[in-house]
Amino acid sequence: MITMHPVDEPAVVDSLNKGRFAGDVRAYVIMDGPVYFGHMLFRVDGDVTQVLECGIRHENSLVDGAVRACVAAGENAGARCFSLNQEDEMLREWARVFVPDGRFPADNALVFHTCCESGGEQA
Repeated sequence: MITMHPVDEPAVVDSLNKGRFAGDVRAYVIMDGPVYFGHMLFRVDGDVTQVLECGIRHENSLVDGAVRACVAAGENAGARCFSLNQEDEMLREWARVFVPDGRFPADNALVFHTCCESGGEQA
């Protein structure tokens, strides 16, 4: 079963970050049992979750889930919108599909909270 684990150890986050991104950088690692699929780096700046790096390759569905996990973690920390590092190839490709107008920061509702917008009733 594929899982996304938040990284709580600062030394592990520092090892993934390698000093490239400043601020309170957070991380997820993506695993399937003992198999490591990659990592995500992000930070929350005020009301914006900044997804900084996608360390997942060759698994587009995992990239989608990992970006959404970062945005959800940011939302839980009070962020209302998100942006992506456009220098990261995998994040740029994700944005091309899910944020076709390319406007960032994008509202979290773009990837969440849309199940009832088509006129359905809320439970």
